[in-house]
Amino acid sequence: MPTEPTSYDLVISGGRVLDPANNVDAKLDIAISKGKIAAVEANIDSSGSKRTVDATGLIVTPGLIDLHVHAAGGIRKPSNDEFMVAPDTAGVSAGVTTILDAGSIGALNSGGLVNYLVPNANTRLMALLNIGKMGVANLPEVKSADDINHDASVEVIQSNPEIIKGVKARMVTPGIQALGNDMPKAAKAITDEAGGFVMVHVGDIAAQDPLAVDLTPSLLTDILGEGDVVTHTLSGAVGALLANGSLVSQAQEARNNGVYFDVGVGGGNFTFEAAQTVIDSGFLPDTISSDITAMGIYAGPVFSLVECMGKVMTLGISFEDAIRMTTSKPAEILGIGDDLGSLSVGTTADISILDLVEGDFSFREASGATKAGSQAIKPVMAVKDGVPQALDHGPHPWGWLPVQNG
Repeated sequence: MPTEPTSYDLVISGGRVLDPANNVDAKLDIAISKGKIAAVEANIDSSGSKRTVDATGLIVTPGLIDLHVHAAGGIRKPSNDEFMVAPDTAGVSAGVTTILDAGSIGALNSGGLVNYLVPNANTRLMALLNIGKMGVANLPEVKSADDINHDASVEVIQSNPEIIKGVKARMVTPGIQALGNDMPKAAKAITDEAGGFVMVHVGDIAAQDPLAVDLTPSLLTDILGEGDVVTHTLSGAVGALLANGSLVSQAQEARNNGVYFDVGVGGGNFTFEAAQTVIDSGFLPDTISSDITAMGIYAGPVFSLVECMGKVMTLGISFEDAIRMTTSKPAEILGIGDDLGSLSVGTTADISILDLVEGDFSFREASGATKAGSQAIKPVMAVKDGVPQALDHGPHPWGWLPVQNG
């Protein structure tokens, strides 16, 4: 009797499977059943599959994870929010399966995200509480100690640990003048009690106050610890990781202590000059994230996570490393690496299908300065929990790829 082919819900066939967590880079097929990865091997018989996706000529990776977005759209204003996008706009509609909202909400307005946005999003949405109790609904979110509610923050994290992963603090004016490093210390006090990690924005983009320069060394070595995250690693703003044109020595000390370093491109938190200086110092970020907002998605310079990946690749970081920096490494930081961030058999079937396009592309920073790149990444499909998701047209009038020279 001939053997009946295994019945799968979905088979993705013919693609280049790139799975940094498992050191896999080969032409393989992926079979999915009941929302889980059932097989990763060559020449899977898909004749019994309910659905097949032909990925020939494309790259199949673990679902991309964006560690820094502002995607709590709909809970701040009923429409036309100038700051936050909808979760799926930053997520599955852009080829990304998991996003971490980094401080859009505070302890006292977190219910909308937990009770409304998370269950209604197709994207896997997690969040960090803003150290300011009302988040970005009350910008600037920290003007004094009265804007911080320790007990409420602890309660929210402890009651929703699968969603709320810690606390975000921005080292910007006026919070740094009012509190100095007492602000990140307050964030650490919350996570020390409630669990989770602290993400700190470095670089005073609000006022470029030299005070920020004085605060950063102690922040890096005396306050942040294992599992915490510094975002805007490649920023040229005052108080980021460069002082007098050189990488501050405390950055490596913090890394030795287990602190992670994230890109967080954002509107004004990335310059090619600063980025090249940091990287040429031998200090590579751990993760690439977009810091996407409503202001930066269509007008730029953010546009999308995949465009941010291409932007960082112009600095000498390989495509393969860019995938690691948006899959296994952010999964490790979020504590979800056992089930997400890889293509291991038996894990949740979150998958991104990408097109690595060769060409002459122009990537832009907030100042208008550009840098040429020979590769760009175009999302083709996000598969979330084993289900293919609809893709948006893209942030540019012509779609997903950045401006092409010539």
